[in-house]
Amino acid sequence: MRATRGITAAAILIAGASAAAGCGSSPGAKTSSQTSHQPGRATLSAALYQSPKQATLSWFFAINHKNKAAAIAHFQPAAANQMNWGNGDTSTWATFSALHCRQVSRNAITASVYCTFKESQAPSVGNPDSFWTIYLHRQSDGRWLITNYGQG
Repeated sequence: MRATRGITAAAILIAGASAAAGCGSSPGAKTSSQTSHQPGRATLSAALYQSPKQATLSWFFAINHKNKAAAIAHFQPAAANQMNWGNGDTSTWATFSALHCRQVSRNAITASVYCTFKESQAPSVGNPDSFWTIYLHRQSDGRWLITNYGQG
């Protein structure tokens, strides 16, 4: 029964992330054994998305919902400082709309996802961008975590 509720909650989270990201189809993510111990919401969102594109969409979802812990959880620990936007003040974060992402490369351990979007003007950014490439590394537990992002 507990597993059924966990899967249902995961499906709702996935559907919400897809809708908020402007994606018309469900990413169909699989849950990993990582979610069976009921981790916190930030870890849960990063653990649910097992493809590079799904991980990227989940990251944008966390940003748009000003969820600092969830946004940071999408990064490898050595790269987590890249989410220190506005010195951690989420009220200064931009939001992203008209988001469209596609995986552009992938091998067994690395991947990149190219995203276009409309970034709002915000105190933590200079001129808003319109695209980024997000670079990810596959973890031993199957999750894809961000190592870097930007225009390039």
